[in-house]
Amino acid sequence: MKQRLTRYIPSLTPLRGIAAILVVFFHFDIWLMLRGFPRLIDLEYSSIINNGYVWVDFFFILSGFVICHVYSEKLEHRTKTTVKNYLWARFSRLYPLHVFIMLLFVLQIIVLLWLFPEYAEKKWLWTRSLPDFLYHLFFLQTSGIVDRPVWNVGSWSIAAEWWTYILAIILIPLLNKGNMVLRIISVILSLLGYIFITSQNPKFTLDEFYALGTLRCVFGFTVGIVVYQAYKYLIYKETIWTKDWLFFVILVSSILVLHFGLYDVIIIPLFAVLILCAALNKGLPHKLLNTKPLIFIGNISYSIYLIHLFWIYTWVMWIDLYFIPSTTTTPDLAQRTLWFLILFSLIVASSYITYNYVEIPAQKKLRQWRASKRKD
Repeated sequence: MKQRLTRYIPSLTPLRGIAAILVVFFHFDIWLMLRGFPRLIDLEYSSIINNGYVWVDFFFILSGFVICHVYSEKLEHRTKTTVKNYLWARFSRLYPLHVFIMLLFVLQIIVLLWLFPEYAEKKWLWTRSLPDFLYHLFFLQTSGIVDRPVWNVGSWSIAAEWWTYILAIILIPLLNKGNMVLRIISVILSLLGYIFITSQNPKFTLDEFYALGTLRCVFGFTVGIVVYQAYKYLIYKETIWTKDWLFFVILVSSILVLHFGLYDVIIIPLFAVLILCAALNKGLPHKLLNTKPLIFIGNISYSIYLIHLFWIYTWVMWIDLYFIPSTTTTPDLAQRTLWFLILFSLIVASSYITYNYVEIPAQKKLRQWRASKRKD
């Protein structure tokens, strides 16, 4: 008798939270550099933070895995009702918080224009035009229309995920029921796609998020779907993939790739295997990942990801208006660390609020509305 897969895989949510925190580190470090300050870790010693943009690809692979886990059976026959329900579920998950955070950015620029009009016009208005706002609001950041960092830059990956969710209506049934050869070919093509993206970047990195953003997501999402096929095959078997030591070997290997700044595409298969091991493991990695702090961070990770640049930009404005004019000294590591801890506290506290009072309530309301319309 075929055993039914569990709906929730607990270790994956904390992993998403860890990835979100690492993206926060990356953006904070970038802005230290942009303001002429020393970075958290000098590139001479390690590239682990500087390469933090690849954690977005971790999100994409994880998303392909999870969406396939939740919706593969529902999308198997692709009836009109099933597709509508799937898209509405994804829309209600992404869109309400996205709109709320965009409005926070509007409020931020209004307050800045009111209190510091000259500074706002010189430094920020070029990033806050109405057309760019509309492009971001309707998930068009990765269409090629926008080619500069404006508004909530990090939301590009949410836009890319939305368009990938639509493509997944075809992609998931194709790979979920496909043969092994098709899955291997799809992974190879995805890795070649990643190589193509790096070829378009002068530094040969994956740090591309405008016109190539959706493609980047599709490639990672496809890898995630195939990893899920391996999970389905291995879930009730005692294999090497469940071993604690393998999880830690893959984790350390991923850290070393980032530390030494090796070719970005190398990290993609490591991320894929890390997710597979985390999903299958029931030993020490499972226990460590499912501690209360990591579960908490994982639950609010979407809010962390969307709101963190709001606070980082607020901090940058303070740096420009108060810190730089009042001192000639360069902030030392202790001061930079203190800045990060204050920012991180604000990000987590505000994410907890938006998770509980915006993200989840709005999602429930929209899904209840959809359910009532179906009954009518």
